[in-house]
This record gives sequence, C-alpha cells and structure tokens, in this order.
Amino acid sequence: MNGFYYFIDLMQKGKTVNYIILGLYVVALAAAAERLVYYIATGYKRGVLNTVLQECRMLYSRGLQIGEDVLNRKELQKSYIPMLAETFFEYRSAEPSVLAEALERTVQRIIAAQERGFVLLSRIAAVAPLLGLLGTVTGLMTAFQKIASLGGSVDIAILSGGIWEAMITTATGLITAIFSFAVYEIFDWLSMRRVRDMEQTVSVLTESCRGCRVQSAEKGCGNETL
Repeated sequence: MNGFYYFIDLMQKGKTVNYIILGLYVVALAAAAERLVYYIATGYKRGVLNTVLQECRMLYSRGLQIGEDVLNRKELQKSYIPMLAETFFEYRSAEPSVLAEALERTVQRIIAAQERGFVLLSRIAAVAPLLGLLGTVTGLMTAFQKIASLGGSVDIAILSGGIWEAMITTATGLITAIFSFAVYEIFDWLSMRRVRDMEQTVSVLTESCRGCRVQSAEKGCGNETL
C-alpha cells in the first residue's frame, strides 16, 4: 500500500499534465493487451505453413490442381490461410488478373486487421515525451514564480523541490513513450513477418493456378484434382 500511496503522491505533484500522460499510458496498455489477444488468437505454426506450401508446389509441378483439403489444416484454421483459400477457390477459374486482384484485396483486409491500433501506439509514443516536457516547463515556471514572489531570494529547498516535482512529468512521459514504442515495434515485427508469409502464400497459389492453366492447355491435365 505504501507504494500505491507514493505513486498517487507523484501523480498529484505532476498535476494535470501527469494525469493526461497517465491516461495515455492506460490507453497504450489497453491497446497492447488487445493486440496481444489478437495475435495469440490468430497464431499459426510456420512449419506447417511451409509444409503446405511445399505440397502446393509439388501438386502444380505435377499438373494437379490444389484441393481444398490441402489448405484445410487444423493448425492453420485460426490464421489468415482460410480467408486466402476461400478467395482462391472462389476466383480460381477466373482470369489470372482477376484472381490476383481478389487475393490482393483479401491481403489488404488481413493487413488492416493486423495493424489495428498501430497508429494509436505510435502517436502516443510521439506525444507523451512532449507532454512530459510541457509539464516540466510549467513546473519550472511555477518554481521560479515562487522565488520571484519571495523577492528574488533563492531558497534552495523551494527551488530544488520545484525542479524535482517538475521533472516527474518528464519521467512519466518517457516511460509511457518507451512502453508504447516498444509495443509498437514488437507487433509491427510480427505483422511484417505475417505479411511475408502471406506474400509467399499468394505467390504459390497464383503460380499454381497459372502453371496448371498452361499444362491444361498442353496436356489436358487441368481437370485432375488432388
């Protein structure tokens, strides 16, 4: 409890700006928790994905179409694969350009879901230090105003106490910014890794469709499906 009361005391000494920074920290914490739940819920095993892509490559190299059972793996059901598979099977018989556009739209929807909250975290990381600096400046102004009201006589206790209280907002602002930026970077790295996997998946699917079209025209193999 002593630590809690000490925290409350620090917040009060930082005055209004400190409460604003604390509010931003709570928002950043909530955004981080929401993203963590999302990435855990939509997680997948990259080893299984690589195995599936290898099977797809093997199938179209043999002139066989990719069946739905190939992409319907239990380990990938929570990932982006079902969405891409649904789009692929829906537009597989269409023109290659139409298929590519449909897959691109699906990828963009998935990316938008993955990056939800990223702008908020980056803005908090940028604004929090500035608010901390603002609180420090206003705190120093208050401290010097007190000295001026005493006729200009410098009281070390008043001066040091005012400066100490003013620096609290800088510390809280930096803590909030560091936390927000670290969370943003971690989830951005996870998102980019998934984007690379999606690009590889789309490439394999479009190549398989194109390859089977060519072989179908040459050998009549396009009617075969695994």
